[in-house]
Amino acid sequence: MVAGLRPARATVTVDLAAIAANTRLLREAARPAELWAVVKADGYGHGAAAVGRAAFDAGASRLCVATLDEAHALLRDLPDAPLLVMSPLVAGEEDLAVEIDVAVSSVEGFTRLRSAARLPVGVHIKADTGMGRWGMDEDEALRIGAELADSTGPLRLAGLMSHFASSESDADFTARQLERFERLSEQFPPCPRHIANSAATLGVPGARFDAVRCGIAMYGLSPYGGDPAEHGLTPALRFETAVAQVKRLGQGESTGYGRRFVAERPVWIGLAPAGYADGVPRMMSGEMEVLVGGRRRRVVATISMDQLTFLIGDACDVRPGDPVVLIGEQADEAIRAEEWARLCETINYEIVCDIAPRRRRVEHVILDA
Repeated sequence: MVAGLRPARATVTVDLAAIAANTRLLREAARPAELWAVVKADGYGHGAAAVGRAAFDAGASRLCVATLDEAHALLRDLPDAPLLVMSPLVAGEEDLAVEIDVAVSSVEGFTRLRSAARLPVGVHIKADTGMGRWGMDEDEALRIGAELADSTGPLRLAGLMSHFASSESDADFTARQLERFERLSEQFPPCPRHIANSAATLGVPGARFDAVRCGIAMYGLSPYGGDPAEHGLTPALRFETAVAQVKRLGQGESTGYGRRFVAERPVWIGLAPAGYADGVPRMMSGEMEVLVGGRRRRVVATISMDQLTFLIGDACDVRPGDPVVLIGEQADEAIRAEEWARLCETINYEIVCDIAPRRRRVEHVILDA
């Protein structure tokens, strides 16, 4: 456990030195392009403000978020941070986007922003080069880009952007997207151009242009779903708890909901206070492992809302209070978010975003019957 943290329940710690090291690595890979740090979804569950500050100190020049609410929250902690809101503004938010760069993905969105803007706003025109999601077609992007380039009003042309669909897995499709973006950028008025995510920053040199937008790799997670060390990345997040109790099961006795585990002989089990309310997926019951005493221990019972149960064995070498590492390192062993992702048939992004604090932001309302 990190000094000063209570081990009574599940705890997440984030190594900001690792964030800084990963930021420097990505900045070097991107040169001469700028590195923009993606800190949406509260920094992928790592804490947007602290991560953003560490990234700036290590050479990032802008922070990217998904929503205007995220931008305003960041500005309370980092009032001088250059920000880009990458998702479309919700209708009615346009007059709140003051001195913040925003992505515009449709003609309708641009028209609303132009009508509402009274103070300076930087506009990044988002073109759809193959993602099939947010983004204008080429002709729309060129028309609005030309209008902004000639504008004397509060809106200024701040960038041309797009989004790769599969830069981590499909080189041919990525090349086609890159070709479309290059062709568009050659016709576009001068402005910063950016399309590369973490995978493209590390693996597609031609995609770096003027800036790269790095998220997952900055947190020390592999954009390819493999071992982060293969790319020199250092995982920043550690998820741990402590043994709350050890107990002995007799032959034929079970533990947990549904009696998933029934002892075939007398064995010892350990109980740890971390469950699916803390972000430990229930679907990993019987499959995941934890680290206790430098050894992997299989979680044998059904993971419940607040607790998990791991197998110790015939002899008990575990005591209450011993650290239990869910994600992170202990002795010479490591459990990574990528391992959880494979067990859940998902991606490491979802794993870290779903590691949940017990306190959430919930708006309570009373609706008329």
